[in-house]
Amino acid sequence: MGLDAQVIGIGPFSQDIAESLEYGAQRYAEVEPGATVVTTVFLAATSGESHDLAEAFGVGAFEMGKHHLDAQKVSIEKLRSLGDERGIADFLNLRDHGFEFYYLPNG
Repeated sequence: MGLDAQVIGIGPFSQDIAESLEYGAQRYAEVEPGATVVTTVFLAATSGESHDLAEAFGVGAFEMGKHHLDAQKVSIEKLRSLGDERGIADFLNLRDHGFEFYYLPNG
């Protein structure tokens, strides 16, 4: 069995981050400012991508005690190598608005 993974973000809703959420701004039209929302920020479909995604955040894919990510220590260059510029822009917006991030492996 291979490995796939995702990075999720959890944080307070505001209209400033609505376009960075996975379902688009329209789905969040009735959400109150400050309400906690959860969104997928990055998806990795292969084992290699999953390990690279973890590495971009300075953790191992199966380093279970370190999956609450330090968003300030991310390697944007490493994320760019994964080819998801929209995800990077969304991540930076969410990070700047107080979101916390978690790496979730599935393998």
